[in-house]
Amino acid sequence: MNPAARWAPASLSGRLIAWQAFALFVAWLVLAGLLTWRGVAWGETEVEARLQQMATVLVSAAASPEAELAQRLKATDDAVLALLGLGDDVGAGLHPAYQVWDAQGRLLYRSANAPATRLDAEPAAGEAARWLVQRADPGQGRVLLIAEPREADLGAVLPVLWLVLQSQLGVFLWHGLVIWFSVRAGLRPLALLAQRIAKRGAGDLAPVQVDKLYTETAPLVSALNGLLLREGQRLEAERRFLADAAHELRTPLAAANAQAHLLLSEQEPQARAEAAGALRAGIARVSHLLAQLLTLARAETTVQTLKPERLDAAALLRERIALLAPLARQRGTQLELLAPDHHEALLERSGFCSVVDNLVDNAIRYSAGGARVEVHLDKLAAGIALTVRDNGPGLEPTQRERVFERFYRVPGSTEQGTGLGLAIVKRIAEREGATLDFVDGLDGRGLGLRISYPAA
Repeated sequence: MNPAARWAPASLSGRLIAWQAFALFVAWLVLAGLLTWRGVAWGETEVEARLQQMATVLVSAAASPEAELAQRLKATDDAVLALLGLGDDVGAGLHPAYQVWDAQGRLLYRSANAPATRLDAEPAAGEAARWLVQRADPGQGRVLLIAEPREADLGAVLPVLWLVLQSQLGVFLWHGLVIWFSVRAGLRPLALLAQRIAKRGAGDLAPVQVDKLYTETAPLVSALNGLLLREGQRLEAERRFLADAAHELRTPLAAANAQAHLLLSEQEPQARAEAAGALRAGIARVSHLLAQLLTLARAETTVQTLKPERLDAAALLRERIALLAPLARQRGTQLELLAPDHHEALLERSGFCSVVDNLVDNAIRYSAGGARVEVHLDKLAAGIALTVRDNGPGLEPTQRERVFERFYRVPGSTEQGTGLGLAIVKRIAEREGATLDFVDGLDGRGLGLRISYPAA
């Protein structure tokens, strides 16, 4: 078996046509059921009224001379069936049975569906009456007996149902043709949309444009354009990441390469030791830059990749501060933490750790030796707030927005850095729906940054 045929997609137009055909079939079944119920559920009063009407039609023919009796009654039967639009095969099931008897008890005529015995004969002992009978007097001592069975015969209704089905076949065919054309025309906008998408070149992420939007196709086009927009943003972020990485790694790698050559070419132990130290510092700088670039790339991912969890924010903050304490001691910076013993919050672990590391690391590195850095964790009515403040040189108001740009370095700064720390913090805040604000520093100077996380 051909695998392509085996997994061929189902036809949407076929489904629609099948449902319409099923609806028509159910409608015919309901109609057939109503006709069947109406055919077998007559009350005696209704039957007697119908028999009386039929007797009125036949009584004049039943008074005809005996030689013409059969011909006149047959002609009357045919006229009644023709008036109803029924043939002999169908009419036999609907037509009452009748007989004409003379005064001597002779059966002068009986319909095809009537027995040879009198319709009004007394039933045998223990047997219920079979017929509902109406008597009419055509004159000349004759008696017209017209009757229907007391218990309706379902078989008599089947020819009628077949007649109804035959009459509905034309309707079914017409409806099927209309449905087929309407479904094909109705689904044509989807086919045109598929053709337009198929003609697009590789890498074309421009929004899909259609000549006319319909209620059914508008959500599809909107969702597709949203997907193209997100994919374009992802590719643009990757392109920027590669460009930034190539640009920023060029200088430290070149410096590390030069130090390696110097280490190999130097003969003096002191010079070799200095070259080795410079090489280690260059490698450490490259490693730190790579780590920051990867953190920034993760921070620029979409919200769908977030995996927040219930964390003890106070305990996690103490762990990160403990890791940064050696850097603070090395630079003679007083590092203080003001936080509750425990406080649970819904946070994304890696993002929160990156925020703490970058804010505190920046405060320590860009404050003068012997400075003071305070870290606060505050409970809010709608989440938590992390605040890092220092009493360093601070920032000019015109520089405060630029420090969130990637690779921006404050003019005049001699501190080694990548210029990515605050850019990472801002991207994480945007991704997690947090707000990032400047606050006053310590001792009437310095700089402070607060990031407020929502409750959920």
